[in-house]
Amino acid sequence: MSQSRRRFLQGMGSAGAAAALLRFGPAAAASPGLTATELKNGLNVVSGAAGNVVVLAKPEGLLLVDSGSAERAPDLLRLLGQKFGAAPINVLFNTHWHLEHTGGNDAIAARGVKTIVAHENTRLWMSTKFYVEWEDKYYQRRAPASRPNKTFFTSDKQPLELTFGGERVVYGQLTEAHTDGDIYVLLPEHNVIVAGGAVTAARYPVLDYITGGWIGGMVEATQKLIGLADASTLIIPDVGPPQKRADLEEQVKMLSTVRERIEAIALQGRGVQDMIAEGITKEFDQRYSADSAQFITNAYQSMWWNRLRGIVA
Repeated sequence: MSQSRRRFLQGMGSAGAAAALLRFGPAAAASPGLTATELKNGLNVVSGAAGNVVVLAKPEGLLLVDSGSAERAPDLLRLLGQKFGAAPINVLFNTHWHLEHTGGNDAIAARGVKTIVAHENTRLWMSTKFYVEWEDKYYQRRAPASRPNKTFFTSDKQPLELTFGGERVVYGQLTEAHTDGDIYVLLPEHNVIVAGGAVTAARYPVLDYITGGWIGGMVEATQKLIGLADASTLIIPDVGPPQKRADLEEQVKMLSTVRERIEAIALQGRGVQDMIAEGITKEFDQRYSADSAQFITNAYQSMWWNRLRGIVA
């Protein structure tokens, strides 16, 4: 993980992040560094757990989208107890495999969750040991109980759905975007989409090309989310405050422009250091982050990796 990403994640417990969330509802419960903010009628977003955790509360229990990091799992469970008492966690979605979003799976599995929903590729990454070159880090095989046990391969023909507490929960694949196992979770009655790592707030997205993410897929994933949203839809990013459809439109513009510039420079026989030196993200840096070097590097690498895999012509 890049230093800039670490700093941003650590900062999500700050007053500034909490203030941004307060635009959508009062902070109703807190545990050290964590805040649960109600978005709409029993739907809460927990910030400060590394990745955002979305909680849908019903009389029979809780449905969670993502579980935060392992380090913050005790605080997450304490916060859920403060706000929802002894309500069981019935269903957990994982939007992708990254530890900021699945690290709490072990603790939640120990609490008795029966169903963990994810893309099959997420289960596969969590079931093996592998090396992520751009982080210079090995990831270990996860315990069987923490891995998804309800998975799917594709939702191309139509989205998938389940019913929880009488409410429809719609979900589907975001093909090869942030990783190759990204999914979205749509709560139609609340007009909220949980997008995981496919949407970011105030920073450049992470393109994890080692586990199948790439910039072209991120463009397509963002366009798909735009098609699911209207002007009032709240889109929950990996960390940070809810976004709107207009924010997704800005993300598509940025990604498409950067991809075109990478291709143009690469066709001249020049490399990623030239792209960084020329500031190919300069007009977007104020919105996303002045520290764009890792994003440019991963975007460039993602295009080469996907060309090798036959995805890019």
